[in-house]
Amino acid sequence: MNKTLKKIINVIVDILVILVLIISILVVVLAITSKSSGVPNLFGYAPLSVQSNSMEDTFSEGDLIISKISTDSADRFKEGDIVTFYQKIGGEDRLNTHRIVEVVKDNGIEYYKTQGDNPNTNPEPDEKLKKPQDILAVYTGTKFPGVGNFFSFIRTQLGFFLVILLPMILFFVYEAIRVIMNIIAYNKEKAAEEAAAAVANSELTEEQKQRAIEEYLAQQKLKQESEPTVQTPAEGDQSDTEL
Repeated sequence: MNKTLKKIINVIVDILVILVLIISILVVVLAITSKSSGVPNLFGYAPLSVQSNSMEDTFSEGDLIISKISTDSADRFKEGDIVTFYQKIGGEDRLNTHRIVEVVKDNGIEYYKTQGDNPNTNPEPDEKLKKPQDILAVYTGTKFPGVGNFFSFIRTQLGFFLVILLPMILFFVYEAIRVIMNIIAYNKEKAAEEAAAAVANSELTEEQKQRAIEEYLAQQKLKQESEPTVQTPAEGDQSDTEL
């Protein structure tokens, strides 16, 4: 594979991993703060997934809205504020976000009458009046259309597995394969270097052997040339004798 393409793939994988880590951290933080305070809290703001069209056209089902968390039970709210509170829906206490349509005072205590903006689904105000301490957060006016569906999905077991766990598993598998491939490439390169060194050493040894042989032969030749010639008696001069 081309080195440039490898680098591009590695950068893309790293970016995806960072995104998954950020999302997973957000999910964990929101889950923990939601259990402790009753509403997801991120730096004093609550990202909330809209579960119905009761507030259409202000925001719709599937949107993600940002509300500022009310930290003081003595906070006062005014008519027109869009507030979040717990309300029994289908027999369960669930977060609900409606608009304050009237502020009711009784013995110096303020109560808030709330109602959804959608006249088709909420033609009448909510039954129970809300106390200041019932209000958990106030809508800031910021919304992200459709993003609420994604946040709702990743908070399910299937969504958490598909969006968080599965990408992390694939990342670790990819990293393991990359490490193995790097080790294989390193071993191949090292083996090639050792083979080249062995060949170089082998050639050097042959040269040394040839040089040693030549030096030995030269020494033998020089030795032979420097030795004196010795004659045996049989090879000496014979004198004439007379009988």
